[in-house]
Amino acid sequence: MSNDTNRRLSDLEVHDLLREYKLTRRQAIRDRIVMQYTNLVESIARRFAGAAEPSEDLAQEGYIGLITAVDGYDADKGVKFSTYATHFIIGQIKHHLRDRGKIIKEPAWLQELNQKVTKVIESLSQELGRPPTNSEIAKLMGMQEEAIADLMTSREVFKVASLDGGNEQDDEASSTYDMDRVKADKAVDFQLPVEEKLVLETALRKLKELEQAVVQEFYYRDRNQTEIARNMGISCNYVSHILRNSTKKLKKIMVTDEIKEAQMAMSLVRRRGDSLPVISTEQTVVDGLTRLYNRRYFDSRLEEELSRASRYEAPLSILLIELQGYEQIGRAYGTIRAEETLRSAADIIRETVRKADIVTRFDNCCFGLVLPHTGTQVEVVVNRLTDNLGEWLVSEGHLTSRAPLALKLGWACYPRDAEDGAALLAHAAESIAAVEIAGQTAIAA
Repeated sequence: MSNDTNRRLSDLEVHDLLREYKLTRRQAIRDRIVMQYTNLVESIARRFAGAAEPSEDLAQEGYIGLITAVDGYDADKGVKFSTYATHFIIGQIKHHLRDRGKIIKEPAWLQELNQKVTKVIESLSQELGRPPTNSEIAKLMGMQEEAIADLMTSREVFKVASLDGGNEQDDEASSTYDMDRVKADKAVDFQLPVEEKLVLETALRKLKELEQAVVQEFYYRDRNQTEIARNMGISCNYVSHILRNSTKKLKKIMVTDEIKEAQMAMSLVRRRGDSLPVISTEQTVVDGLTRLYNRRYFDSRLEEELSRASRYEAPLSILLIELQGYEQIGRAYGTIRAEETLRSAADIIRETVRKADIVTRFDNCCFGLVLPHTGTQVEVVVNRLTDNLGEWLVSEGHLTSRAPLALKLGWACYPRDAEDGAALLAHAAESIAAVEIAGQTAIAA
């Protein structure tokens, strides 16, 4: 990309680009707008660090939210784009975490800081007779206003999957805790994977019978506190008290059980010695040589992105890039040279595409890309990759060496070419076309 393309734009320039994109729908304009907000996406993704999800995955989801915001933004509404985009970025990451059944655990230091901020807000609200501004909160706490703004966004982030909507201190401090409102505000969702449902049901059985009944009525049968109180012949306050205490108990039971299971697993590993190698989660989805995701991850994410594309009627493309002649490099120059070549190609591909795009080592000498929100414009991406990889082939002498390399690219678009993952891959494989030495690509029909 040119320096002008990478240049940081002013708010006015971004505003003009957004207007132009609304009229033309040119992908190059959208990509340039997206590049201006990489820091926003990644800072928001970092706030979900307690979600037990890879930060790269969260950032990719954030970029999808950003792209959605660019597509839907109307400059005439008078809303600042960064504010509008933040809503979509957070929403997309939350949606991803709910889909995967993850529970976000707020870090202890953030819990403590939030408690202090809550007390300051309550104190200032009583003193001023209105909600305080971020500037007023920051002044009283001795912090930067920007840090308070970030903290306020983080408070929203950690609402996504709280079971009871608050921590123990909050529960003790408030006798008017409204569990009905929690259920609506926090969007409590028990559509969990089967194995997690089993864990939850096992924990439920450890509660008292009355607690089990109240939790079942409230969370599973969607009854409010008044209905539960009437059916069981107890007061609404008592129902609220049971819900608060039983959900806290469930958390402790589940955490305790997880610790016990982990201890048992570690004990078993020690008894077995080194006969069974321990494989980390990262190793199962990341290629050790290129540090890209692997084929297993490609297949998993392709199904997820196809489901999302179907749900929102959005386009999607996949792209295969084959380094033809890669095996000969090892025979001609040695393994180290071959590995360096593959890593270099991986780096160029990763730097050329958007951060929202999913780049994987699909096969030994083939890269697989999933391009969300990219339809027939995939040819723009193909040409950009061909140019950059072609320059690399020339500058590194890969075209004239004893083991020359050539590029082959193939792609397919959803729903134009196929509507399921296997058919898309088959179409992309069939459409692979050789790239000429100069880096010019033959666009497949």
